Amino acid sequence: MSFKTILRCTYRPDESLYLMKLGYTDEEDELGFGEEKYIIQQELHGIIQQPQELEINFKGQESNPAYVGYFLPEFELKASELNDYRIKYARPYETLLMKITEYNPNLFLRHNRDHIKLKLILEKKYE
Repeated sequence: MSFKTILRCTYRPDESLYLMKLGYTDEEDELGFGEEKYIIQQELHGIIQQPQELEINFKGQESNPAYVGYFLPEFELKASELNDYRIKYARPYETLLMKITEYNPNLFLRHNRDHIKLKLILEKKYE
């Protein structure tokens, strides 16, 4: 079964995924420098697996949940620039901003690049 078939079966019309990159806007801060912001680069086609369980720290707080995302190979990232990229996962009831910790573009099916695997950690949650 190809990844495109899996995406058709698991399509969620009310959710959207975006690749964002840290960049400078035209707006200036108090010192006259361009303001740093995450700017949407493109919409992604893929799916993010929800964490099944969360680890509990010694102080009784939950740790940052780790997610795994699978996407169509529509983009390329340099390993040295992973800190500049984020994935925006928008759902009707919340928006998650996730940091990419691992990037694996070398997943093949029948001699063709089939999908990209990303490991993500939750950075910010908007409700």
